[in-house]
Amino acid sequence: MHNRKDLQLCRQVFDALTWALADVDDPIVDELILASVVPAPSASRVQVTLVPSRDDIDPDVALERVRAHAEELREEVASEVTRRRVPELVFRIGRLDELPR
Repeated sequence: MHNRKDLQLCRQVFDALTWALADVDDPIVDELILASVVPAPSASRVQVTLVPSRDDIDPDVALERVRAHAEELREEVASEVTRRRVPELVFRIGRLDELPR
């Protein structure tokens, strides 16, 4: 079980990434939905799950494109998150059925 502070940080990262991903100028990244941000295994490293909005998006290509923008995404998170150290962002591409209902 994760502590309240870790979950709070994950929520801040989620909110920051929501805006940061919208600013990325990449047609593949534009088709990804932010599904979750969870500690991996602690809040010093968080797992960011993105889900393609369409079935015809190759998950490997999507992950490659997100990783190409990882540094700028982390910088955006750093400007929004109230932490001395910004967590490492680990990206994964999930499936549509992983989206919260």
